Amino acid sequence: MLRMIVAALAALTALIHVFLGGRDALAPMLAAELAPEVEGAMHACWHMVTFLLIWSVVVFWQSGKPAFHFAVLWLASAVVFVFVGIVQSGFGGLIVNPQWTILGLTCTGIAKQSHPAAR
Repeated sequence: MLRMIVAALAALTALIHVFLGGRDALAPMLAAELAPEVEGAMHACWHMVTFLLIWSVVVFWQSGKPAFHFAVLWLASAVVFVFVGIVQSGFGGLIVNPQWTILGLTCTGIAKQSHPAAR
């Protein structure tokens, strides 16, 4: 059951990233007058993250050791959002960029599922 919840959270994260993030982050970035190499790198990174989020759904659904390793990536991503939010805007940055919440919640579910006591 936990595996399905974690996979659903990952799917929700991917959908939010694609639809809300595409509108709120990607579109303004593409509309800005950035140097072509900056725009190209950021655009490519956006699509790399999209792919990793979608692939995470599959990995989390299947569970096992790969899911644990993906959870570590999600935890690292949550930490990055916390760090960047606080550095840029103080603790209010945690509200401005709340991605750390769903990333952290999802990886916590995988850690619980992967713990030897859960087997």
